[in-house]
Amino acid sequence: MDCGSHFFCALEKTRGAKKHITCLLAEDGTPLTEPAEMCRRARAFYASLFSPDPIDPGACRVLWEELPTVSTSDRDRLELPFTLAEFSEALCHMPTNKSPGMDGLTLEFYLVFWDVLGPDLVTVWAESLQSWVLPLSCRRAVLALLPKKGDLRDLRIGVPSRSSARTTKS
Repeated sequence: MDCGSHFFCALEKTRGAKKHITCLLAEDGTPLTEPAEMCRRARAFYASLFSPDPIDPGACRVLWEELPTVSTSDRDRLELPFTLAEFSEALCHMPTNKSPGMDGLTLEFYLVFWDVLGPDLVTVWAESLQSWVLPLSCRRAVLALLPKKGDLRDLRIGVPSRSSARTTKS
């Protein structure tokens, strides 16, 4: 399943070179142009952005006490192995002209070759579920920063501050 990944990663790298970031602003507004500096800034920004807020044990208890439970029969049904029919149905509900992975293969490709690919893919997904390990190609992603209005060098554009996000939640 991972054989073509090298080709498609190289293809994405070529495409990504056209979108190369040449400058980011430091927290104090100073322009950073050295790749190592920009990388440190981006890592620090996103580490802070995605760090967890403190957890209120009382709120968790309230939430957990009100969660519905799944009946034994529903649980048993939900824990059945995936079937080819389930994946075939899911495939029919996917949007057309879209590629669900980095390989660039569209829904239409999978529909045409589903009789050949389907059984093997179901086997791979079942093994992944059983082992709790996805193939390397399923663990890769290409992230792209989407331009917002304003100074594109500023990572904070469009991101609410943590303090304002907390006050709007209550």
